[in-house]
Amino acid sequence: MIKNINLLVLGFLSLFFVACSSNTNVQKEQLKPNVSLTNTYWKAISFFDKEVKVFRKEAHIKFQKDGRVIGNLGCNNFFGQFNQNGENIKFSKVASTKMMCPNIKTEDAFAKVLSGVKTFKIKGESMSFFDKENKEIATFKAVYF
Repeated sequence: MIKNINLLVLGFLSLFFVACSSNTNVQKEQLKPNVSLTNTYWKAISFFDKEVKVFRKEAHIKFQKDGRVIGNLGCNNFFGQFNQNGENIKFSKVASTKMMCPNIKTEDAFAKVLSGVKTFKIKGESMSFFDKENKEIATFKAVYF
């Protein structure tokens, strides 16, 4: 009888420690600090719920502290200005190079995102753009070199 009680207590303790150790790992991942909007290389992950595929170059965006924005649409480089107020963001004077590109769909989608974004949200190492109806239109992931 005492052996059964000891085994039962040992079993509960084992479950307790296993549960605590796996829970700690989940909490550590969720506690990553938010990455800064500026001076971060933001790799494009999706536009309008479609995965961004890399053809010539990786589509990305970088915000500079002086209000300039630069990046790549997937083939052509782009540049312009942005104005941020809290989570509101607006792009202006955006222009790009005009090379012939094998996949213009990514470029067109990225240009549409830049003209339609109204707000953004950063959570950890991920950033999302939202349109005027608060629908997510693009996702990005911080990349470190």
